[in-house]
Amino acid sequence: MISFFRKIRQKLLSQDRITRYLTYAVGEIFLVVLGILIALQINTWNDQRINRIKERATLNDLHLEFQKNKQKLDSTITYHKAILEAIQEVMSLMNEPESSLTNQPVDSLIYLSIDYFDYNPSQSVISELISSGKMNLISSDSLRILIFDWVSEIDEKTEGYDTMDEISQTQTLPYLTKKGSMKNIDYNGLGRVNGRSKFGFQNHSLFQDLEFENHMDNQFWAVSNYLLKLERLKEIVEATLERTKP
Repeated sequence: MISFFRKIRQKLLSQDRITRYLTYAVGEIFLVVLGILIALQINTWNDQRINRIKERATLNDLHLEFQKNKQKLDSTITYHKAILEAIQEVMSLMNEPESSLTNQPVDSLIYLSIDYFDYNPSQSVISELISSGKMNLISSDSLRILIFDWVSEIDEKTEGYDTMDEISQTQTLPYLTKKGSMKNIDYNGLGRVNGRSKFGFQNHSLFQDLEFENHMDNQFWAVSNYLLKLERLKEIVEATLERTKP
């Protein structure tokens, strides 16, 4: 093909047809440029096709990860709502006569009031997206915003948990250790193997102490604050699942 064009150029030059030669040269340049543009467009289409395949795979991975996160988050929310209910039950019994507390599971309620745990979701897909700089694979602006919101809210959740843990560890538990029987409280969990206290102490007396009510009120606030963080994460999880579904 190249030799064919070369022969045409030589023939035009030998015939001294400069105008026709220039016209032909411009046409040849146009064809070359057009060929380059077509090749670039084909490469662009191919790159876009590959990126869409990668994006779909990434969305599938995100969807699966957030499905698992949602299951774990739902159970965590349900459990901490039960903690709030236990604290409310404890506070409803404050300053009641000890005789009326005899048939109440006070040790069990106190145990549940302080038996919290942190929500630790899987974040391998998001971490990979951010650390590898592959966020541009996601074409949806709203989904990218959700991912960044998730990372931010995880930090907020961690701060909420740390606050709850600090209140419990530095205030509630020291008080219970000093004023109550931790062995009777722990009997409702892993401490059951150790049996109840041999001192015959009853935690009913705690319910006549204003300080205990104050600690329970602090526990209620801390767990409520933590639950707000979890509920916000749930909103993001559900929105992410909606935008990544196959």
